[in-house]
Amino acid sequence: MTVTTTATTATTSSTTTAAATDTATIGATTSPTTDATGWAGASAAGGLEDSPTDRWLAVLGERMTPLTGPAGVAERLLLLIHYGIDWQNGWVSRYRRTYWEQLLPDRVITATYRAGTLRRWWRDVASELGSAPRNAAERTELEQLLRADSTPVLMALRLETEALLLRTRIVADAVRDTRSTPGAS
Repeated sequence: MTVTTTATTATTSSTTTAAATDTATIGATTSPTTDATGWAGASAAGGLEDSPTDRWLAVLGERMTPLTGPAGVAERLLLLIHYGIDWQNGWVSRYRRTYWEQLLPDRVITATYRAGTLRRWWRDVASELGSAPRNAAERTELEQLLRADSTPVLMALRLETEALLLRTRIVADAVRDTRSTPGAS
């Protein structure tokens, strides 16, 4: 799927503003300072330089670079959903066998049809799965992600669910392996 976005960038050497058109594939990995969703991203000054999702995605290094644009916001929201689930006491822990293939994708997709905004999408999916940010850093990142333009992110979540959840699972597996390795932080 190709998404065409228009981003406005300010030139630091002058006061003129130039409009740039960027045609990107959902899986694009270029890292603009600010994308068309209005989300500053991890590389921009805006408080997300060392966000929880940055740390999780960094575990894979160059093997799988973080997505940008609407797909990047979707990827980070899915990571926050996954890591916010109460795996000790929540009902989802009893359904680990079908979590990645059925439980999570069904709720992610269904919520994209019910919700007109990212805030509503988050509320629907998080409440159904018993997920909530676990600390201030996760809450801060979530709040910033939920400010993105809803429509392109919801479309990415709806149309690229399988690929986004595969990436989320790869990150979760890598983070788990790192944590279980002796001497890992």
